[in-house]
Amino acid sequence: MSSDRVIFAESAERHGYTVEDVLYAFLHETHRRTFISHGETYFKFTGEYHGDPLVPTIEVMMKQSGSRLVIFHVNAEQDNFWDKD
Repeated sequence: MSSDRVIFAESAERHGYTVEDVLYAFLHETHRRTFISHGETYFKFTGEYHGDPLVPTIEVMMKQSGSRLVIFHVNAEQDNFWDKD
């Protein structure tokens, strides 16, 4: 999925989550980190997930690329998600 401003990369679709899931998690955020790497701004966050009681939170990684937001990773939150950038 993509629009003029938001690109949901194929890699983000790998685990079956949707843009709507990312938006819900963003609105119900539990933790966030922002960092710059190779001149691009990255956003890494976890937020509540509403689709499965066995998956209370999801992890999301995205980057700002010009005026676009590229979502490239979405998955159920893993124990080691905050251990790496």
